[in-house]
Order: sequence, then structure tokens, then C-alpha cells
Amino acid sequence: MFAARLIIVVCLLLAFSYILSSYKSIQLVFHPDRYHGNQVSNGIFFEGWYYKLVFNEYKNTIIAIPGVSMNDDKRFAFIMIAYNNNSHYFRFPYDTFSSTEEEFLATVDNEKNIFSYEKLIVNLQPKDEDDASESFQMNLTLSSHLPIPDLSLLSPGTMGPVSWIPTIQCNHHVLSMKYDIQGSIRINQDEKISVTGIGYLEKDWGYSFPSLWIWGQANQWENLPSTSSASLFFSFASIPWHFNLKLPGFLIVFEYNRQFYRFNSYLQSIINDLSVNNETNQLSFTVYDVLFQHKLHVSTYCKECEHMNSALLYGPRNGGMEKFVHEILGRNIYFDVRLSKLIQNETLNRDSDDPFVQHGYYEEILFQERAHNTALEITGDVNWLTEQFRKAYENVYPWNFSLIRSLIQYSKLIIDIFLFQ
Repeated sequence: MFAARLIIVVCLLLAFSYILSSYKSIQLVFHPDRYHGNQVSNGIFFEGWYYKLVFNEYKNTIIAIPGVSMNDDKRFAFIMIAYNNNSHYFRFPYDTFSSTEEEFLATVDNEKNIFSYEKLIVNLQPKDEDDASESFQMNLTLSSHLPIPDLSLLSPGTMGPVSWIPTIQCNHHVLSMKYDIQGSIRINQDEKISVTGIGYLEKDWGYSFPSLWIWGQANQWENLPSTSSASLFFSFASIPWHFNLKLPGFLIVFEYNRQFYRFNSYLQSIINDLSVNNETNQLSFTVYDVLFQHKLHVSTYCKECEHMNSALLYGPRNGGMEKFVHEILGRNIYFDVRLSKLIQNETLNRDSDDPFVQHGYYEEILFQERAHNTALEITGDVNWLTEQFRKAYENVYPWNFSLIRSLIQYSKLIIDIFLFQ
């Protein structure tokens, strides 16, 4: 008995010691927007915040990305600006970068450039060692942010329970699906322009970007009433794992009138018909939540797709920053988005090609719009992703819709019995 108690006490002390030693790391799991680099003493690491800025008074979308890159003692800060399908990359000594672990606030070049939820201040002049040819001045106030709520204490941030895994190659977190912009910008020697607009904010950190991925974002729509709001973010990627395994994963969040619909691989959502063409930037996919309650369909539409230009951005790879990320920021590529509620009735149609119709489902369309001022990245041999999701759809999920719906109904019945006893 004494030995058992001693073992329990020792285990509790070890657990308590681990929590104390990892306190800051655990804090960052619940605050992924804050700077993680203070926890890195050696090895390869990167961290960057991505601001997408769409102005009413200026025809081009502007991307601003502050960040840091580390490879043991080789450390530096950077700011990248992209617009009009061109990118400008400014490097700074690492000791001119500062950030706090108490809140999201990062400064570069001895506080000449400031990045936070509330403000974005940029003062950039190209130096000889920079891959940049234009100067930028921006003084913007950001407000009315729309963050994605955490699912639970065990599932924080955009990546949910995956956030707890310390060896992930690339962590991703959406800080704000949408926010309002007000301020001024000046490019080169042009006249300073007062601007208003809408933005998007996310961040990445880890030791490298994936070898292949698809990423897209939209929060402006052609015919959506001003009293409504909608925002979309999606990301598909290969995830390296232990024992040389490579797993397909995805994060998809659609917000409509402040209600968030999550379709993520860690929630066992199901991808169907992912189709991608690297040459024409054509993309389409359908995703279902695991309970078959909602369906989201997204496809791209563009004019003269074959001649679509993209900005070539720097990204973390091979222990440093390399120029290999193609991002389309033009006004000529659109996302057609449809969100449906799946409803089961008693009518089966075995002759239909649609498995949902076969099992007596029909769609009630909740949202259908075309997005403009979008952003899209397609990098690497993404055909591997389409094949992996096709196999999962056909083999891993031998769907029996009637059984699943019955389980859902019985679980709801059991919950109701316990709640109203």
C-alpha cells in the first residue's frame, strides 16, 4: 500500500514539474498569435504573420508579412510586401526585432515597423542587400476583428488538438477571418492615399513549409447584403510524420453571419472530388462534416486562367528563406461557394449517382455566392493530395448513411432522456 502511494506521489510530482517547466509552451498553445521564437535557442525555426489588405480606394490587394528566420546562429528578421503580382523582401538584423509574450505585438527595425491586432505601421526603403525595388509607407488602424472561437480547452486554435504536438513541421493559425481597415498608404513617391477596406490575418511557425499544399482565402462577395457577413479559409497539405510517413491533412473554416462551420481532418470531415490544375489554377472540392449535417462546395472561376500571373514570395525551406511560393492576388480569380444543410427523408433513389440521394438525403442551400479579391496558393505536386483524398473517400469511409443517421438520432434521444428525466 505504501509503495503504491509513493508511486502516485512521485508521478504527481513529475507531472507538476513538467507543467512548471513547460508553462510558457503551454501558454503559447492557448495564445498561438504570440511570438514563439523566445522558446528556441538553437536549430531551425521560422515564424511569420500574414496580413492581407484590400482597400476600397486602391485597385491592388497588398500583402504584408513580418517574420523571423533562424538556423542556429544565423538569425534575421524580415518584412515582405506583395502587390500587383510582385514581391519585395526586406531583411533586418535579428536584434532589431522585438516581441512580447504577453500579447501579439511585433516590431521590426527598432520599432520603425509595428504589427499587432490594432495597428500596422510600415516604413520601408530598399537597401542593396534587399530583394526589393520599391518603398512603402503604411499607417493603418485595424478594428472589428472576427476570430475563430476555440472548440474547447483540449482543442485550441485553428489546428485544434494538433496544436499540442510539438514536432509539427508547420503550425498554422487564423487570427482574424475579417477586420476593418482605416488609415493611409504611400508607395514610392506617389501621393499619400487615405484608405478604408477589409483584411485577413493569419500566421505560421515551425521549421519549414510543407512540400506541397493548397491554400485559399476570401471574405468579400459580389452580391452579399451589407447586413450579412461571410468568410472562407481552406488549406490542404502533406504532413510529414514519424517513420517517414506522409499524411494528407486539411483545415477548412467557413463563417456565415458569425456562425462557424468547421470541416477539418482532425474532426474526421470527408473530402470528395478534390480537383486541381496547377497550370490553370482551377480548383474545386466538396467537403462533408463527419455527421453528414453540412456540405461545403468550393470552386474557382477565372477569366483567361492560363495567363493568370502570381506574386513569387519567399518561404521557409531547407533551413532558410527561399523564393518559391506562388500566390495569386489578382482581381480576376473568384471562388464560387455553396453551403448546404443535409436533410434525410424517407425517399431513397438507388439510381442516382449521388450517394446522399441514394440514401434519402436532400440539400437545403444556406449560402451561395461568388467571392472576389481572393487569395490562392497551389504549390508542389498536389495530385498526390487528390489521390489520397480519393482513396480515403472510397475506402476509409465505407459510408452507411442510414446507420450513421440512426446512431446520431439514438444519441440525441439518450441525451434528451438524461437531460429531462
